[in-house]
Parts: sequence; C-alpha cells; structure tokens
Amino acid sequence: MKKIRFLSIFMILLLLLSLVLPCSAAEEEETEPEETEESTTVEESTTMETLDPSITAPVFDSDPIVGEDGLTPSPTGFEIPSPLAEYNFPTDYFINAKSAALIELNTHSIIFSYELDKQVYPASLTKIMTCMLALEYGNLEDVITISSVAFTDVDEYSSSAGLMEGERLPLREILYCVMVSSANEACNAVAEYISGDIDSFVVLMNQKAQELGMTGTHFENPHGLHDDEHYTTARDLATLATWAWQNPQFREFATTIEHVIPATELSEERTLHTTNYLTIDSPDNKYYYALASGVKTGFTTPAGGCLIATATSGEMSFMSIVCGCSTVVHDDGSQTDQRFTQTKELLEFGFENYSFVQVLSSTAMLDQPEVRNADGRNNVVVHAKQDVTVLLPNDCKPEEITMKLEYDMLPPLNAPLEEGQRVGTVTAYYTNIPLAQTDLVTLTAVEEAKPIIVLSDSDTVAGNIFGTILKYWYFTIPAMILFILIITLFIVRAVNVHKAKKRAERRRRAAQTRRRQQR
Repeated sequence: MKKIRFLSIFMILLLLLSLVLPCSAAEEEETEPEETEESTTVEESTTMETLDPSITAPVFDSDPIVGEDGLTPSPTGFEIPSPLAEYNFPTDYFINAKSAALIELNTHSIIFSYELDKQVYPASLTKIMTCMLALEYGNLEDVITISSVAFTDVDEYSSSAGLMEGERLPLREILYCVMVSSANEACNAVAEYISGDIDSFVVLMNQKAQELGMTGTHFENPHGLHDDEHYTTARDLATLATWAWQNPQFREFATTIEHVIPATELSEERTLHTTNYLTIDSPDNKYYYALASGVKTGFTTPAGGCLIATATSGEMSFMSIVCGCSTVVHDDGSQTDQRFTQTKELLEFGFENYSFVQVLSSTAMLDQPEVRNADGRNNVVVHAKQDVTVLLPNDCKPEEITMKLEYDMLPPLNAPLEEGQRVGTVTAYYTNIPLAQTDLVTLTAVEEAKPIIVLSDSDTVAGNIFGTILKYWYFTIPAMILFILIITLFIVRAVNVHKAKKRAERRRRAAQTRRRQQR
C-alpha cells in the first residue's frame, strides 16, 4: 500500500508540473520584441518657422482720470481685438482716395488696402473714439448739463445738434447727437462729463489709442475739427472701428438713421438725421446702398471726405474705410461725393470677388510621423484639430493652397500618445500668404511598449527548447510522461532489488547465527 500511495502522489506532481511549464513559457514569449520594418522619418521640409506672434498692445497702469465734478469712471472691460491680419491679395483694383482699407469682419482681416499707413486727418471719424470712451467710462442714464465748455472751438458752421447752454439731457441722447448728426458740441459735452475738461479727455483718447495699438494716431480734440497735430492712418482706423463694432450699444448709435430727442426745458423735441447717405432709402438719394449699415462719416477741407461703413450679404460681412475722397463737380452743376461712391464700389468689389473656402480640414490626414517606443506600430496619423474656413479670391486655384507643418519636437514622437493630443501646428498658405493656423493633433492613441526582457545565451537556448516542446506538445508531453514513468519503474525496481538483497542478507546472517548456536 505504501508503494502504491507513493507512486500516486509522484504521478500527480508530474502532471501538475506539465501544466505549469507551458504557462510560464508563454509569459516569457510575450516579452520577446516583435520585428518591425523601419519607418521613414519626416523630412525637414515638412517643418516651418512659426509665424510672428501677435503684437499685444501695451497695458497702462494709470488710474482713470477723475473729473472736477468728482466722477470716477469705471471701465466696462471691453476686450482689445487682436491685430488685423493683412493678406494683400494681388489685385488691380483702384480706389480714388488718399488711403483705404477693406476688412472682412468674420476673419478679422484686411483683404485690400491702399496707403494703409499714410498719415491722414480723420475729421469726424474721431467721434468713434469719443463715443466708445463714453460707453466705457460713463453711464447712459446720467443726466448731463450742457455748459459753455461744449462750445469751445466750435463755430456756427460746423455740424451741430442744436444743443444749448444749460440744457439737460441723458448721456444716451447726447451720444445719438454725436453719432447720428455728428454734433461737435455734443463731443465736448461728453469730454467734460467723462474727464472734467476737454484736455484731460484728449489725454484719455490718446491713452486708449496706445492700448489698442494705434501707433500712427494722435488726437488733439474729441470731435475731429482740423488740427495739424490731429491725425491717424487707415490701419489705425481699422483697429478702432473693428473694436467699436464689437459693442452692441455702439452699433445701435452707429446704425441709427433717424432719432427723435425728447423735449427739454430749453427745446422742443428734435429729429436727428444720419449723415451717412449710403443708408438713407429715398427716391432722390443716388448714394443709397441696400447692404450698407453704419458707421461714421467725416469731412473737413484738409481731410477730404471720410467714411467707415459696413455691409453684409449672406455669410460675408465687410467694413470699408476711405479717407481723403474728393467731391466731383459735373458740367451740369451737380456734385458727386466720392466717399459714398468709392465706398459702395469697394464693398461691391469684396462681395463680387471673394468667397469663403475651407483651407483646413479636421478629417484630412496630413502626415504619419514615426513614434518611438510604441506598442504594435511605429507611426501615427496626424490632422488639423478643426475645420477652418477663410475668405479667398474667387480666382484662387486650389493647387496654390499649401500646408506646412511645424512639430513641437521633431519626429520621432515619443509614446505614449493620447487620441487628439497636440503635437504641433499646421498652417495653410496661399501664394505664400498665411491664411489660417490650428493645432496639429493625433488621430488615435498610441500605447507605450512593455518592458523587454533581455535573455542570455543559455537562457535563449533553454527558451528555444521549451518553445519546441510547446510547439509539438501533442507528442512531446505524452513522451515525457512515458519517459518519466519508465524512469520511475526503474527506480522502483532498483529500490525493490536493494531491499530484497538486504532481506536476503539478514536471512543469511540469521541462519549463520543459528548454526553457530547449534554447535
């Protein structure tokens, strides 16, 4: 019984050992490195230098000016727009003005310009800044008393809303006077309300101009009546007007065609009419343009005719700026104010010659950079993070739109990588003009490879033996079991023979002892 029990236990141990050996061998096999083809590294031509960073306007730490009447203006936190992108698309378009610009408002870009940085006089376009500072630092419901300061340097022939000294009106009504009828005395009244006096308000105007990045501008008064030191550029006017256009309240003032000012203690109600003839729909108005709205007119003899206007059709919105336009007198004595005709033609030029084109697609594969230490593959697909659409000339050829990639670090990239992880930027170009830029991101995640066990020569030989055994397990395992059984039988037989010899030896010795005792 003891022999049978010993053999049973021994056979069970052998079977368990045969089950454990394949599992341990399989775990070692998964750590073997897989052979992969070498991936092609990205050529240096797929990288590019970064675009010049946007210039940020200087920040002023000075407190708002406190007026003599004790008012402490509080800014409302309007955001300063980023600098306008200037595309300068090739065109043979000609405009009859001292300077001009056409801005696409959705992409915040200048698509046409003429003498963009030439110094010009802004005339009443100055009132855009005056109105915005009133909105930023004032309260529309505050009632303002018109003082003698309002009529400083304002003659009877300049534009006016007929305000009178001692008259009391809310700031809201005064701003209608500023923007609708271009009243110069209303601008002086705003300046006194906000800063206590005109000179202090002019300081605030120039400070705001610097904050906006209007480096070619200097103000000398709040209304724009001529002064040799009161000047600007079309570029700066574009910055000012696009900043102001973001404010809904400013838009209300800038697009109003007619407004009635309620009666005051000194005046009956007054009706204000816009000076922007592009927006007046009447049979005898030859300048009317149905798509136009806003923004501000201006005129002095030195400045010439000035106009900032907007127009929208479908998904396109343009803002035009013209400065220094003349008035043409015809043989029949009629006149043509070219600030209106040139503006209309410039806006129509935009609508007729430009359209939106998608230049970056989030679904288009742009590259497959190599990935170092990746699990299962050695590259990853990258694409634009988002779709980007920009305005392009209608005669733009698709093959002239090119993509340039700039990686945060030159490939190969390092695993692990998450799905949608930024690895650089992609920029779309048209004839070397940068159109749009967005993040370059991965399409899928890439796992990091597991640690690799490096085996010695002897371990490799042993691993090969185990591999062969596992490969032909249906033959090798039964053969091993049979071999072990045979060895076991030989061992059992040897043990039994050894024990039989001992028993025979004991019997022989016992017999010899009995014979000696019998003698």
